[in-house]
Amino acid sequence: MRAPVVLIGFGLGMIGGPLADMSLAKVPHEDAGSASGLFNTVMHLGIALGTALTALVFFRHHRRLTRRRPQPRRVPHRAVVGRRPPRPDVDPMFCLPKQANISAD
Repeated sequence: MRAPVVLIGFGLGMIGGPLADMSLAKVPHEDAGSASGLFNTVMHLGIALGTALTALVFFRHHRRLTRRRPQPRRVPHRAVVGRRPPRPDVDPMFCLPKQANISAD
């Protein structure tokens, strides 16, 4: 998985600079700042839309795959632990005082 990502990063790095130079080569010097800003805006907009569309396709495909799988059967709590969890209104342990009252007679 790392090799394709490194290859894509290397390819984009090698094409990014020359693409910007070719796009802005014929722009007059007075308009170079505006053209550069427009180029960067369109580039970032394309990156954002591409990321959003890729995520949309990925998660739609992922949801379709997970919907087909059967859900795991839930095991009741008693079967796992052996008894129910204590309930404060029923379990006698919760009726005991927090500190014992010891008095000398």
